[in-house]
Amino acid sequence: MLKALDDYLEEAILLILLVLMTCIMGIQIVSRYVFQNSLTWSEELVRYMFVWSAFLGVPFCIKHGLSIKVDQFRNLFPIPLQKILMYIDKIIIFLLFLVLFIYSFTVVRATYLSGQTSPAMQLPIWTVQISVTVSSLLSMIRSIQNLLHLVRGKIKLEQKDGVLYQK
Repeated sequence: MLKALDDYLEEAILLILLVLMTCIMGIQIVSRYVFQNSLTWSEELVRYMFVWSAFLGVPFCIKHGLSIKVDQFRNLFPIPLQKILMYIDKIIIFLLFLVLFIYSFTVVRATYLSGQTSPAMQLPIWTVQISVTVSSLLSMIRSIQNLLHLVRGKIKLEQKDGVLYQK
């Protein structure tokens, strides 16, 4: 069960959110143009689901090594130094999301205490903002996993023309 969660957590949640957003917007379109009656809550809900999907996409990309990188800078150095820079990259990503986690937790806490709600659905706004906190936590976990995979040799490195590629 834990392996399945590790392998498919982000994918499953992203898939469910995408299907729900598509269905809700489809219902909204039919409701507006066929029945001449617009749903007041649908656009707000889909917007919040989109925010969640955007932030959950970050740990998904980190897990698959799809983060934006400046490879040209790293490629200027010899292979041994490129390997060291790969380790540093993983550590910097972890630290970035640690800082983001701390600050997002502070924002969510303040919003929770204020009791702010959304206009159409009256959802607590902290339920939307906590997406940053959850994403940061998952991103830290994925960064640690990537670092451990790199250390243990589970991430294969391939050298072509003096450039190190991650497989």
